[in-house]
Amino acid sequence: MRRNIPPKTKINCINILITLLLIVTINIIMTDNINAAEGETLEIIAPDEVNEEEFFSISVMDPEILEDSPWLIDVEIEFNGQFYQINDTAEVLIEAPQVNQDTNYMIIASKEGYNPSNKTILILDTELYSLVISHDDYVVDAGERFSITVTKNDKNGDPVEGVIIAIQSFGQSSYTDDNGRAWLTAPEDRDKITIIASKDGYLNGLVQMEVNIPPTLLDLIIRNRYFTILIGTIILICAILFVNLKQKLSVNARAKEISKEKSDEKYKDKRSIDKTEKKSESYYYDKDTIRIQPNNESKIEEIRISRPMKEKEVVPVVAEEDKTEKIIKKKEIQKRDYDWFEGTEDIRYEIDKLTGEVDEERLDKWFEGVDHHKDKIFKKMKKKDKK
Repeated sequence: MRRNIPPKTKINCINILITLLLIVTINIIMTDNINAAEGETLEIIAPDEVNEEEFFSISVMDPEILEDSPWLIDVEIEFNGQFYQINDTAEVLIEAPQVNQDTNYMIIASKEGYNPSNKTILILDTELYSLVISHDDYVVDAGERFSITVTKNDKNGDPVEGVIIAIQSFGQSSYTDDNGRAWLTAPEDRDKITIIASKDGYLNGLVQMEVNIPPTLLDLIIRNRYFTILIGTIILICAILFVNLKQKLSVNARAKEISKEKSDEKYKDKRSIDKTEKKSESYYYDKDTIRIQPNNESKIEEIRISRPMKEKEVVPVVAEEDKTEKIIKKKEIQKRDYDWFEGTEDIRYEIDKLTGEVDEERLDKWFEGVDHHKDKIFKKMKKKDKK
């Protein structure tokens, strides 16, 4: 037997469930806040001191990021009253100002979602020569080796040996020889590069170069001036083919409908013709047993067929029968439209008999019937010949 739960117990259970839900929610919120607080720290990576008029790089990182790259982009840098932006290279190059004595400058970094961070850098007042980078062409081909020359910024422009030459954010470096020449390979994924020359006792040199990335086959096709015309022609041809196909399908469908309609009409006409023929082959008779024939068929009133005379035989003379009674008997016999019969009822036959031209031996016969039953004549004749 089921037990009823008291109302107080139900209320207590609901309160416990609500309390557990609140605890879980608060725990999740606190965890998110802790994670957000861990990501608010910025660390500025820059040298502690540089010489005046020397280029130095600044990067910003998040030390709490361990699984992914800690270097940050889209960071705004403020230095000496000017603002710089760290983009996809994850660093920015800044030239140190000229000073009359050693001076401290403040670097301030800020990024959305983080608290601003700062660092102090010392600019040294020194009279040093700067490194000058020169090369044959400011445009190089991607993946190709090219050479640069480093000289001293003085009246003579002497080459400097042992200078470190590197491409910014690329990781490739080289040293100049006694002629101040070094070789590098242009990257294939960048259209612009920055080359840095550095050596102790000298101010860093900096120069930018363009990289000629060869276009792909697709780029060549798209850049071709006939590409738009070709695309338009292809679209036009496809449109014409589509319209022709659609019209062909429409014509075929219409042809099938017309063929079906004609077949139905032909079938109906055939059925009506069959009914008409069946009806036309019937004869109707009035009270006087006079045969009536439909108007749409022609009637052959009489046909005279000549047959060769047989040899006469002597036979006893039979008393002449009453012809009137014979005619009445024949009239009483109802004849069908397809039965050919001897035309003894015809008036011409009576005239021939009176004039004596009728063969009393019944060699010449008169037949009556309709024109499309011509074969009945020959069948009748064959039966006569067999007798």
